[in-house]
Amino acid sequence: MPDFVPAESPPESSLLRSFDPATGNVVRQFRANTAGEVRDAVARARAAAPAWAALGPTDRAKAMAEVRHEIHRRMDDLVNVISRETGKPRAEAMSHDVLPSLLTIAYLSAVAPRALRPTHPGRLLGPILATRSRIEWRPFGVVGAITPWNYPLFLSVMAIAPALLAGNAVVLKPSEITPGVGALMAEVLSVLPRGVCEVVLGGGDIGAALVDAPCDKVCFVGSAATGWRISQAAANHLTPVVMELGGQDAAIVCADADVDVTASGVLWGAFLNCGQTCAAIERVYVVGTIADEFERVLLDKLSRVAAGPGSVHPDIGPLTAERQFDVVERHVADAVGKGARVLAGGGGVGIRAKDGSLWFAPTVLEGRSNDMALFREETFGPVLPIVRVRDEDEAIRRANEDGCNLTASVWSRDSRRAEELASRLVAGTVTVNDHASTAAVPWGLWGGIHESGYGRLQGELGLREFCAPVHVATNMVPRLKRLWWYPYDEATNAALRAFAVMLSAPTLSEKGAAARTLVVNVARSIRSKI
Repeated sequence: MPDFVPAESPPESSLLRSFDPATGNVVRQFRANTAGEVRDAVARARAAAPAWAALGPTDRAKAMAEVRHEIHRRMDDLVNVISRETGKPRAEAMSHDVLPSLLTIAYLSAVAPRALRPTHPGRLLGPILATRSRIEWRPFGVVGAITPWNYPLFLSVMAIAPALLAGNAVVLKPSEITPGVGALMAEVLSVLPRGVCEVVLGGGDIGAALVDAPCDKVCFVGSAATGWRISQAAANHLTPVVMELGGQDAAIVCADADVDVTASGVLWGAFLNCGQTCAAIERVYVVGTIADEFERVLLDKLSRVAAGPGSVHPDIGPLTAERQFDVVERHVADAVGKGARVLAGGGGVGIRAKDGSLWFAPTVLEGRSNDMALFREETFGPVLPIVRVRDEDEAIRRANEDGCNLTASVWSRDSRRAEELASRLVAGTVTVNDHASTAAVPWGLWGGIHESGYGRLQGELGLREFCAPVHVATNMVPRLKRLWWYPYDEATNAALRAFAVMLSAPTLSEKGAAARTLVVNVARSIRSKI
């Protein structure tokens, strides 16, 4: 387990602060691991991997059940530490971190034996070549997982659960911004056999050491800038990478949308976890005919959401990290300076508190220009820009052109029309009359396209993401030499050409003649093989 250091200890570069963004206080400190300790962790994982893989998916699922049980035993501790280190309300710590983690482990454990079972393609064509095929889903070996601070439990589980169930050993590097959650996860995961899931704490240097160890596959969830660096480092070892890099997700509010329900869904989709969500709505395109009503209803609902240091039970907590506060502050100031109209929050409301806490008022802006930072970069904070559009076609075009969508949503009463619009959106996940919830749906899939990343987590594809598909082919007539073996003679050439004609000729008569030629020459050719 990572070492705990009292909060009053002198600060050192090797210490990680457990910071409470609601109060500005450092609560605890933890010792960061060294690069040498990362290599040792990878070595332990590599030693444990063969026995873990040999268990098979059913027994690995039984072992993962113990992780769920340990989460149950430590549930209150997890909720408390997640809430304190991220600033999110306890309800979100439970609903956005603990519950989806349990659901992910339970679901993937249930489907892993079937999803990882060998498949048998080519049942029709294989016998023609006297070959029987199967595809096996074999683990890579050691997976390095580097996960972020915004959902420190759930996004770690989303990365490691499929890797473990697929038969890999894992070394997890959680975010240095939430070291307390990382330390608790080390305790929870200690119920697995030694070396199967190691946890190392530290910043970017420790993540780099993990990629460079090297591992056999890397899973990264985080920013595009860091993802680019990880891809470059992994390429030095030809290490495959799956990464989810967030986006600037768009919501499209159609002219026929149910304004009451849509305003509620967009409000939550924009401000959940104080907007620090890779799938949060960062742009909403509203058809002009209902824009006034939508804005009025949205702002009325926002006025009833508890936010700020004076809230007894806040719905929206503070920002988690000081550097994120700086980004949000800069984006809002830049937008206002370039003509955006402030409908709620903004201005001096988000000024940094003197006590060091990181509360920023939920901010709604209207209007945009292409040079605004919040339309060129991911804000990752409690800011919702509303853009009025002429019609749904313009909304689709701008949603696809103005930014990168990890997810996107369409809001309409007409389900058929909404599905048609959804089919035109460029995004890893598209939802109709909902937004962001599907990250916690383990039977679906999760991942981006273009700048939002590549590869998939969750679901059967997520399990197979952490496997190398291996084609095992068996000669069904092992005592018979093959047509394409040496030597190449006239009979061989004739047989091969006949086979090609059978696959390409436009008429049945040509195919039939080729089949007769094939039969005659195969027998002659095989008799001559050395």
